[in-house]
Amino acid sequence: MSVVALALLLFAGCEEPGIVGGAFIDDEGNLVTNEFPVKEMTPTSSVSYSGRLDVVPMGHYSDPLFGEVTSVGLIRPDLNSITLNRIDSTEQVALKLVFNGTEYGDTLSTAFFDVYEVAEPWRGKQLRYGDQISYDPTKKIGSFAIAQADTAVLPMPEDWIFRYNGFISDTTGGTDSSYVFDMPGFAIVPDVARSQKMVFLDLGTDASGTVESETTRLYSEDTTGTFQYQRMADWGAAVQRDPSAIQPTTSYKAMNTFEAFQKIDYEFTRESLVSQNLARVEMIFYEDSQLLDGSLPGSHVRPAVTRANIHIVDEGDVGEEVFASSPVFTAVKDTSINGF
Repeated sequence: MSVVALALLLFAGCEEPGIVGGAFIDDEGNLVTNEFPVKEMTPTSSVSYSGRLDVVPMGHYSDPLFGEVTSVGLIRPDLNSITLNRIDSTEQVALKLVFNGTEYGDTLSTAFFDVYEVAEPWRGKQLRYGDQISYDPTKKIGSFAIAQADTAVLPMPEDWIFRYNGFISDTTGGTDSSYVFDMPGFAIVPDVARSQKMVFLDLGTDASGTVESETTRLYSEDTTGTFQYQRMADWGAAVQRDPSAIQPTTSYKAMNTFEAFQKIDYEFTRESLVSQNLARVEMIFYEDSQLLDGSLPGSHVRPAVTRANIHIVDEGDVGEEVFASSPVFTAVKDTSINGF
């Protein structure tokens, strides 16, 4: 999330038109810089996807600039990622939640969570920001708190293990659909009254070779101390945001959830250029660091924004189009100008 202003710079070679066999411009003195103001930046919003991302956000934080946000983490263990046909009654089974160390909110606070069984089927690829997924308050798995620690372990109830056994021991090959409906997974619910930060669950979804035990997994341990790990089949977040927050008057909000982004309308024509021989065109977004830093108390942080993406899209479901396509331009933050 960031707050930005924008300028468009054109670097053009003077006078001499480009010709076949002509010399390269070899003197910076022959370059003319023109700055064109952006005609309009229109605040826009869209509803994008909140499932199957690299991390799962969970927690509660009231951000004075970007609004109050509450996120319930959703995960569902796989059935097939280990060669386990049945969990023996002598084995210890637990859900290990591993967090990536990133925090959003009060770094000195502790975030409190309760874990319940989800009460309705859901699929990560269909989850969108603003969706609400119900959970069963009578089927509580456990509770945990995260301060500086990066891991939480919750022993699984015998009733859940019994029902899970029925699916992993089924050899008919038709269990996946019924598993999604009968055992939809877990909801990791923040205690809003006691939590003032968000943390991010690491699913180990990349191909970095991360050891199974170092990422979020369901695991079993037998009497010999042998572990088996079951990764997550699906994951996502049910995110709710109260938009009440500071509204900047001289800059614009940009959020990677697509709840706030900017449609840019710039106007420059061939006639407005001093030359058609453009050496470079730059679109510069300046971060409003004063507003970003000044809107947070001393011990509070936001995840760093290190790059900005530009997409050229048609009108319609902009969020879906941006989510499904690659940016036409990507800018890495230049800290010397606090911009992209």
